[in-house]
Amino acid sequence: MNNRLVISSTIGYLCIGLTAWMGNLAPTHWVAGPSMQAMIMMFTLGTVVLGVMAILSFFHGRTLDAIIFFGAAAYFFTGSHHGNMGAQADSASTMGWYFLVWAIFVFYVWIASFKAGRARFLFLLAVWLALLALCLSFWLSWGGFGVISGYLGLIAGLVATYISAATIVNHGCGKTCLPGNPSDAS
Repeated sequence: MNNRLVISSTIGYLCIGLTAWMGNLAPTHWVAGPSMQAMIMMFTLGTVVLGVMAILSFFHGRTLDAIIFFGAAAYFFTGSHHGNMGAQADSASTMGWYFLVWAIFVFYVWIASFKAGRARFLFLLAVWLALLALCLSFWLSWGGFGVISGYLGLIAGLVATYISAATIVNHGCGKTCLPGNPSDAS
């Protein structure tokens, strides 16, 4: 694994992990609620950083990471747009369809990750289930699915952070010190 590949994977997954963690604290009721301005800034920064990491991953032949980073950048961009415009203007049915479309995207990326190592597999599985729970939360108007989605988002954030750490630690060790993150996954 060359140094440039390590940088894009480490920074990309760290950005996803931190944004997922911070964005899912409120639905789990660990915090009272995030400042909308802070969320918009976080999603905007995530969009820019992930867009750059996606391009770098693409040019270094890391196709799965590039798709994950481009998808996350698009999701963060639309998330910041909803924060600006006010998601309350959309109906619950519309938001349910919005999250279902993202869940379908993550589902087929998850299927593509079966050979990419357990960490990426578990990360995408948690994201897919979190988006499905959000979809059901809006369609069924039951807040319990929102809480479930928040906890799944926290798990996804932790796994993304683990992928980030495993990438840089394994590079520094020169071998696989942290399992579940093969260097040959594409």
